Amino acid sequence: MANYISALEISDTQIRLAVGFVKDKKVQLIHVADRPIHGLVSRGEIIDFQTVSSIIGSMKEFKDQITKEKFQIGEVTLVLPSLGLNVFQNSKTSNVVSSSSMIDKIDIENVINLVEKEVIPQGSVIVDIIPDSFVLEGGRSYVYPPIKEQSNNITIRAKIQTLPARTVQDYNRVVEGAHLKVRRMCVSSYAISELARYDEEMPSSYILVDIGADITNVSLIGNHAPFETISFMSGASDLINKISTKFGLAYDDSFELLKKFGLDERPLAYKPVVATSFVDGIETKHDPESLNNIIKEFFQEYFSKFDVAYETLMKGYQDNVRNLPVVFCGGLTKMFGFEGLMKEKFASNASLHYLEPHCVGARDTSYSALIGALYASSKYKGTLSDTRQKSGQLNRVKNDNE
Repeated sequence: MANYISALEISDTQIRLAVGFVKDKKVQLIHVADRPIHGLVSRGEIIDFQTVSSIIGSMKEFKDQITKEKFQIGEVTLVLPSLGLNVFQNSKTSNVVSSSSMIDKIDIENVINLVEKEVIPQGSVIVDIIPDSFVLEGGRSYVYPPIKEQSNNITIRAKIQTLPARTVQDYNRVVEGAHLKVRRMCVSSYAISELARYDEEMPSSYILVDIGADITNVSLIGNHAPFETISFMSGASDLINKISTKFGLAYDDSFELLKKFGLDERPLAYKPVVATSFVDGIETKHDPESLNNIIKEFFQEYFSKFDVAYETLMKGYQDNVRNLPVVFCGGLTKMFGFEGLMKEKFASNASLHYLEPHCVGARDTSYSALIGALYASSKYKGTLSDTRQKSGQLNRVKNDNE
């Protein structure tokens, strides 16, 4: 069982768990679970620690549907929100320990430790250090750790990923409150970029637009790695709440209405009723045009916020970067009419793409970061997380009759 990895994501609306392994560059899942947590987390901030920990704790034990064996998770790769993410470029050189000048893992750890000692902004903590390349004598460059290669020294060129200290502490706290160990941490935008890395249809450099329930993260991804992320407070829940308010419907009914109809501007011979609400005892019937108007109004406000974030992200970059392909992920991308809105908005960008996992059991785009975290945790890459993590995966739970 040592090759199995468990990944956990706490979003504003759901806790998601996936257990699996990577084989032939594809994620194979043995278990997927999710739990709704509406009102327990708001815009990346955990509101009810005890309840969130309790829900996570209830997900620790599961049964393999094929073997029927019961297992209990002891540790997880924790996906952290990208809100407040900063990325710093750094380079450090270290002498090789071995007298034979052969590179070993201790040399990778030593040079990573040098990078870890870099001063970062107050109030932030290092979540991970992701190598761009390892350079040996003679200018030899490697993407992955050059174990068993010979050189008197090794240079790492890496990106330092930091998040607000409170975010990291709070998310670790609820996991530890469920009596689980955090094996490693993985920022959401980095996890998503790792999923895209293994998708041949995705570009290597792009603008990532990850639309969550309450937060949208806009990231510049270069050569499969995040350079910067700008977040703004707007997402699918804001649209659902707007429909709920305008139509006088419950949140869940508004959500179902959005899933069923979306933005449908096809000409109709008649105007069917899409929803009926009662306000002060007065019945009001709503047609597709009324729903379309609400959706358009939302996206007009949404794009205004997006433009501010996009201009901040693109400050100082030339048009060849500003007009990179755009990759979308998040549940709202499944809304009927979403693609048409984006084609109009991003007409000057090279191309548009929609990212979603291709593994059985978690094909929905909302699982992108979770499955990406499995990819990120599956191979030794010489990251800070690799130097910190310890072994220990799943424990088999004995049946009472054993």
